[in-house]
Amino acid sequence: MSDAAGDPADGVESENGTADDDAESTEYDPTDIDPSSITPMAGLIVVAFTGAVIGLVGAAVSLVVADLGLALVGVGVVVALSSPIAYVRLRRRYGG
Repeated sequence: MSDAAGDPADGVESENGTADDDAESTEYDPTDIDPSSITPMAGLIVVAFTGAVIGLVGAAVSLVVADLGLALVGVGVVVALSSPIAYVRLRRRYGG
């Protein structure tokens, strides 16, 4: 039934053949993010990286389709530059 620790599943084999004790991992679970833990600064960083990725994809696409690539580079630059502008506005509004 249950052992001294009180967990009735301890020592029971899971579906993949490992014991339950071995199945518990201490790794970080990326799906376990609380929305309140995402700060405005983290959002700004995400926007900047997204803009950079769009720009790099646009640069790669421009080798094949010049007009589409140039448009993506332009969008990427605008998105990437909106992040520092938003940061400055955020600091002015809330002090800091």
